[in-house]
Amino acid sequence: MLPYRKRKAGFAILISTASVREKKYVDTSWFGGPGCPENTAQSAMTIDEIILHLERSIGDEQFSKSEKKILKSLVADRQLDHDQLNFLRSKVYELANAKVTDANYRFIIEWIRMVSNALVTRSTEKSDAFFSPGESCCDVIIHQINQAVKLLRICVFTISDDRITQAIMTSHKKGLEIKIITDNDKSSDLGSDIEQLAREGIAVKVDNTPNHMHHKFMVVDDRSLLTGSYNWTRSAARYNHENILVTQESSVVRSFLKEFERLWNEMNLFQS
Repeated sequence: MLPYRKRKAGFAILISTASVREKKYVDTSWFGGPGCPENTAQSAMTIDEIILHLERSIGDEQFSKSEKKILKSLVADRQLDHDQLNFLRSKVYELANAKVTDANYRFIIEWIRMVSNALVTRSTEKSDAFFSPGESCCDVIIHQINQAVKLLRICVFTISDDRITQAIMTSHKKGLEIKIITDNDKSSDLGSDIEQLAREGIAVKVDNTPNHMHHKFMVVDDRSLLTGSYNWTRSAARYNHENILVTQESSVVRSFLKEFERLWNEMNLFQS
């Protein structure tokens, strides 16, 4: 429990944040008045406490059932809103990226899965939908790529949006394992970035049939799925009516992983 002390004029809540080794005060001496900041102060205290809990669990590379229970209790008791939960999820990936190594990445992936499950409340949706025209579909693709810790499985009809391509190449340079499956005909289209990605050393496979490899999905770290009608092109963002669904439903993710592996074993390496 975080330390605190009372004073006659109100409460001075002392919040300790181990990661930065500093102490800060939240002035709540006007509790009960108009615009009472009590809920804000309590939420801030809970967020710091949860982050401290996460730092300890990843630091000793253990996340026991009791730790998970404590985390779920902290989240449930304070009824954190959507933005606060999203902040904590971003913090989870920040901690994971800072800690991951070749030796411990299996623990890190499992830690992310368990912590993410603990951060799901009854009022929290496990899936989100995005639509174009507009930038939301492109933004969520890039966000998912940037959040990846170790693995990206990309199976898409085409890639010609340079913003997405740059995000993939940045992840590759960070050492992530990336596999791409795409359509053989579209890979040779003017503006296609497939050859550029292959030249960077990213593993790319294509179909070798007169039919199209028309999937559009990506699996991130074997735990999060992005799929939908959206083609990874500039025109899809600017003009087309498209959609993307992001989900962590484990049974759905497993089905798409199975399909990816089936296609990967059947298809041929891209030849420029």
